[in-house]
Amino acid sequence: MPRREPVWNDHAARLVHKTVRGAKGVLTFEAPTLAPLLEPGQFVNLEVPGHVLRRPMAPASGGGRTFAIVMTARWEGTRDLLNLPLGAEVRVLGPLGNTFPPPTGRAILVSGGSGAGPLAYLANRLAATGREVVVLHGARDASEAHLIPLFARGGARVRYFSEDGAHGEQGLPTQALPELLAAGPATVYAVGPEGLMREAARLAAAHDAPCYVSLEAHMACGVGACLSCVHPTTRGTVHLCVDGPIFNAEEVIWGDEPAQH
Repeated sequence: MPRREPVWNDHAARLVHKTVRGAKGVLTFEAPTLAPLLEPGQFVNLEVPGHVLRRPMAPASGGGRTFAIVMTARWEGTRDLLNLPLGAEVRVLGPLGNTFPPPTGRAILVSGGSGAGPLAYLANRLAATGREVVVLHGARDASEAHLIPLFARGGARVRYFSEDGAHGEQGLPTQALPELLAAGPATVYAVGPEGLMREAARLAAAHDAPCYVSLEAHMACGVGACLSCVHPTTRGTVHLCVDGPIFNAEEVIWGDEPAQH
């Protein structure tokens, strides 16, 4: 994947809608100078009032006057972001990073956790062009069932998996991949926990299907200056914020694999 040159545009954004369920939420910001520029897979660095460091977030929508993010509040910064009142104004750096390449054949999207955002945007963008899109979204329980409409706005077919079987199909989303891949040419896009992306990549490779993943890391700056998001690949060490976050799974060196020199 080619490196995308950093963009240093700082935009104004205003929180206009939010849906919160416990520690999870979908926040929609009005940002008329930024939203039209955003492509699926890219991310933005959101200012959190009272905090020095911004938070990287991958939009779940864009292209008009607004963009949305899907987030989970884990620490103080993301909790404060989730608790922003409607009408709050923040600064946003973006668009940052690269985008998902176009698919060959059908598009199969494998999502879990943080993957809901960028893959929802991709699903709707591809489905709107008439592409056949299948989304396999996994969660521990029914707590993320409210995210399903995000994926289906463009007409994608969505299958929901929960580990406890309380909603949708019981099990992991990757269990549906072999049958789908055996049905004909397809491109796999996987975003979420490393184990999920790694299994999706393994199954795609077994069927000679291209697979693209979005890698995560702490990103203090988002433009390749702080070196906090370096990651080994088969082509050497990369910066996830400017060389990614989207990579061909074939070049990714996963956590327990030795780096290649």
